[in-house]
Amino acid sequence: MPDQLLRWVELGSEPGVAPGPLERVRALLNTDDRFHGTDHLADGPAALVSFRDALRRYLTSGDVAGLDALAATHPLVVTFGAGAATLAPAGANDVVGGLLAEVHRAHAAGEWPRLKACANPDCQWVYYDGSRNRSGRWCSMNECGDVMKARAYRQRARQA
Repeated sequence: MPDQLLRWVELGSEPGVAPGPLERVRALLNTDDRFHGTDHLADGPAALVSFRDALRRYLTSGDVAGLDALAATHPLVVTFGAGAATLAPAGANDVVGGLLAEVHRAHAAGEWPRLKACANPDCQWVYYDGSRNRSGRWCSMNECGDVMKARAYRQRARQA
């Protein structure tokens, strides 16, 4: 991944860190920190902001229109080496193309469905669900999980 991306994205150490290169995609998605109301990419390249927003829509709602449009302007090529074929950006410094290739790789490896947005509507932090049965709903059980369970309990108590 070109160093250009690392200026804008801080790879995480918090809960829900994705394995390998998929962490770059997850970290990019979290530059739009909805819990704190901060866009860490506000001064970043417009192409990266557009990609992040289109990818978040795809992750949360399955909307592919924006991602398809970006993929058309950032072509990928097949490269061969070490007994494997991979996709790589056609342009040497195409950060968005590199991220698109990583999203494709994550789909092919079955990792993409484990990338989720926190079910807490106030949070929406993107995390990697490492649970065995892929049933994770919150970015952190100690924070958002507790909050959401308490909200559900209070709602049930009000209805009773």
